[in-house]
Amino acid sequence: MHYCGTDIIEVDRIKQAIQNTEGFKEKVYTKNEINEAQNKGEKTLYEYFAGRFAAKEAIYKALSKIKEDLNLFEIEVGNDKSNKDRPYVVIHDHDINKLMGTGKVKIDVSISHIKEYATATAIIEYNND
Repeated sequence: MHYCGTDIIEVDRIKQAIQNTEGFKEKVYTKNEINEAQNKGEKTLYEYFAGRFAAKEAIYKALSKIKEDLNLFEIEVGNDKSNKDRPYVVIHDHDINKLMGTGKVKIDVSISHIKEYATATAIIEYNND
């Protein structure tokens, strides 16, 4: 079975949430994602955070067919430096990790952003045999 999720977010909305909502960044993003963001310049910092937010939402939507009680903090999106910065997904949830470890769940995600918007699409392959 395949499940798909997609999301689009305004970069400024994420910027405002990070700047004006105490603890927003720490509730949504993992330490690895926050550390990765520190390498971004001010010009692309909020595009990065918005792209990650859209990716987490897209992954959440697709994974909700398998597990309903994930939160965004349990979804981590990194960049594979050895593969042209292609995004990869780490799920910090025992049940999903177990399925991923056995190859029963595979997650692919694509992120794109421009100055005003970020979008992401996630495809989940689920083999429950």
